[in-house]
Amino acid sequence: MNSRQYRVLLVCLSLLGMTLVWLATATFGPGLSTDGARYLSTAESLLAGRGLLDYFGRPLTNWPPLYPLLLAATSRLLKTEVLVSSQILNVLCFGAIILLSGRLFERSLPSKGWAAAASLLVASSLPFIEVSANIASDPLFAACLLGFLLVAQGYVEKRQPAQFTAMVALAIASTFLRYAGVLLIAGGALLVLLAWRPNWPAALARAASFGLAASAPIAAWALLFNLPNSGTLLGTHRPAEAWTNFLVLFEKIGGWFVPLSWTNGPAVALVLIVALAGLLAAGRKRIPSLLADLQSHAVLPSLVMFLVYAGVLIFTISTSEHRVPGSQRLHVLLLPMFLVLAFTVLQRMLPQTDRRLLLTALAFVMLLPVYRVQAYVRASLREGDVSFYNLYNTRTIRQSDIVAYLQSEPFEDDVVVYSNNEAAAWFYLRQWIRRLPRYEVDLGEDAALAIQSFAEWPKQDEQAVLIWFERDLDYKDQVPTPDEMAQHLVLRLLFTGRYGDVYSLGN
Repeated sequence: MNSRQYRVLLVCLSLLGMTLVWLATATFGPGLSTDGARYLSTAESLLAGRGLLDYFGRPLTNWPPLYPLLLAATSRLLKTEVLVSSQILNVLCFGAIILLSGRLFERSLPSKGWAAAASLLVASSLPFIEVSANIASDPLFAACLLGFLLVAQGYVEKRQPAQFTAMVALAIASTFLRYAGVLLIAGGALLVLLAWRPNWPAALARAASFGLAASAPIAAWALLFNLPNSGTLLGTHRPAEAWTNFLVLFEKIGGWFVPLSWTNGPAVALVLIVALAGLLAAGRKRIPSLLADLQSHAVLPSLVMFLVYAGVLIFTISTSEHRVPGSQRLHVLLLPMFLVLAFTVLQRMLPQTDRRLLLTALAFVMLLPVYRVQAYVRASLREGDVSFYNLYNTRTIRQSDIVAYLQSEPFEDDVVVYSNNEAAAWFYLRQWIRRLPRYEVDLGEDAALAIQSFAEWPKQDEQAVLIWFERDLDYKDQVPTPDEMAQHLVLRLLFTGRYGDVYSLGN
């Protein structure tokens, strides 16, 4: 395969990938999680001239502002609703992910055949397709990361000021898409340091200047916007359990290639270690050449960023949110870097492998991704996005009795709305939702005390309603139930149905 054929393949894969995401979101639009509802509501608030406010009417501080800003700008430019804008943006992002990762493989792997195989694996990656079919900043963040890797390859080779500036710009953009973008700052500083070795004084000076330049904007945002509005620099997040996250990382890697029921963290780690040890033992004479490959300008950025991002996933992300099998949106960003490293090792350690054997192995590996993707797209065409992330924009919820009631009996703008699932209530009402009190049973807290001490109940002159979702959307066990609230407040049933109830609420 020559360069022209390879690039034609990349364009075809990109168009195919965008088509798959479009089909998965064609029925009801992109999938919607709680985070996605925060982004959408903030984008709508921007379009309405109210600023960076989420569906609570509070400043957006747990997430950076760039993605909702882009959603609002796209909606204004195309004169579309924000839900449609997010669909268009993420479809384009998945196409860009395929093109950029394909370019990364072309520049990192000497053989176009290996690069084509890696590109096929990215284009058929169900985790990448699912996250691109949902409202999230992750696809755009992935595109930034891949662009950063490409620029870093050039910088490690030539050390030009324009490449340094581009790396800084991409690192800044990534931090305003996700706070995890600090990994590009850390990884970029390390790459700058390594690019200038062994002139260590110059290396340290340039690495420090990169870190300062790339971190200054997000630091200013954290100090001037987040801290005054929330009392935190980068929002609040659930705790990370490092050892569990370490094992989960291997489960996620295994899930890219084998059925989820086969993925077990220790087992996947053992298989990878044994396979690597076997390759190294079989090709001991080629180890120096492999080490040279890993330190080359083509592969070093992927190695450094893989290790830095893996560290972020182990030591910083919320374990409870991301340990479940279907949650891959953070981990799948490792896939292109993993493929660069894995194929670099295979190419160097198995240089004489028969071409037919490699094609057979690739065809076998591709069976599962292709099957999973077609099953996902077919199901999503029927039901709306069926991924793990989509909680609210499904056929079941859209056609439920409570949503039919909410859309047939819209509330006035001055009515205060409470709900046990604020994101769902906002999505189907498109008005601000007031948060209900919380209490922790495990900490011995009492529902009655939480209700009585809650300061945000409606005032005497305010009309208020309580939307109580049942079934799949009733999963917040820290919220007092309607029966518990009725002991202290006046609740009058306005609607009851299979999927929830609506009450008027007063003191």
